[in-house]
Amino acid sequence: MSTLAMVEPTTGKALVLTAGDLTPAVAMDFENATQDFFIAKSVPADKQVLLILPGIKDICIHDWITADQACITSLPFNNFIKELCENYLQNDWEDQIHNQILTSTLITSKKSFWNWSQQLLSLNCLLRNTPSIFDYVALCNHLKAHLDDELKEKVKHSEARNDKVFKTWVTAVQLLDEARTTKNKRQLNLIEGALQCQAKCQATDANVLCGPLRCNNNASSSSSSTSTTNHLAPLTESEQTLLNEDDGCTKCRCFYVGHCSHACMLGFPTAKGYKTLTITDALAAKKAKATTKTNMKAVSACNTLSVC
Repeated sequence: MSTLAMVEPTTGKALVLTAGDLTPAVAMDFENATQDFFIAKSVPADKQVLLILPGIKDICIHDWITADQACITSLPFNNFIKELCENYLQNDWEDQIHNQILTSTLITSKKSFWNWSQQLLSLNCLLRNTPSIFDYVALCNHLKAHLDDELKEKVKHSEARNDKVFKTWVTAVQLLDEARTTKNKRQLNLIEGALQCQAKCQATDANVLCGPLRCNNNASSSSSSTSTTNHLAPLTESEQTLLNEDDGCTKCRCFYVGHCSHACMLGFPTAKGYKTLTITDALAAKKAKATTKTNMKAVSACNTLSVC
C-alpha cells in the first residue's frame, strides 16, 4: 500500500519532503514553502537547490539526484521543481485536474458557493505554468454555468449579473448564497417549531383523554361482551321446523304449549344455558303432555265416582 509524500516544517532548516508518492498539491506546497524559506533566510539563487536536497527523503528521488547530481544542483530552483514534477507526478495528472474542474458543480460538491469556488481556485492553481490552466473569464463562466437553479435565478435578478471582475463577482454571489441559506434555515426552524408544538398539543390531548377513554372503552367492551353473551341466537332452520311440526311456540321455544308466538306470555328464554332444540326435546315434550292428559282423566274419573 503506497503512502503519499508530505511536507514537514523544521526549525531554522530547509523543509523536509517525506518519502511517498508525490501529488500535484504536495509538489506545490513544497515549492511555496521552500521559496518562503529562501526569502526568510536570504538564500542566494545559486545555492537554493543544493540547500534543499538533504531534506528530500524519498529513496527514488534521492537516487535520481545522485545519478546526475552535478547537473541537478546547478539548476535554478524553478527548473528543479519542473524536472521533479515531470519525473515523479503521474503522467496524466494535468488532465485529471482539468477534468475535475470541468465536471464539478455546486450541487455535486455539496458545499456552499464560497467553499466550492475556492476549491476550484485551488485546483486551478495546480495547473499554473501549464496550458490547461483556466483564466478568470473561463473559470467565471464555468461557475455561472454550474450553479444550482435557485442561485442562478437570484444571480440573474441581482447586480452580480453585470459584474465583470472575477473577485467581486464571486463575493456578490457568495452573499446571495448566504442570504438564501439563512432564509431557508429560518423557514426550517419555523416548520420544526410548528411540528414540535403540534406534537406537544397532541400529546397533551392524548393524556387528558387517555383515562376517561380507557374507562369508557373498558365499560363499553364489558357491556358489549355481556350483551354478546346474553344475546339469544336466532332459531335455526331445524328448530323452526320442529316447533312448527310439534305445536311449538317460536317465542318461548317450547313444544306443545297450545299457543303461538303472538299470544305467548312466557317470553323469550335466556341465552345463558340455552341449548339448540332437537327432536329428542320435541318427543320428551310430547310424552310429558300425554302423561299430563292421562293423569287429568284419572283425576276426573275419581271425582265422578266420589259424587256418585
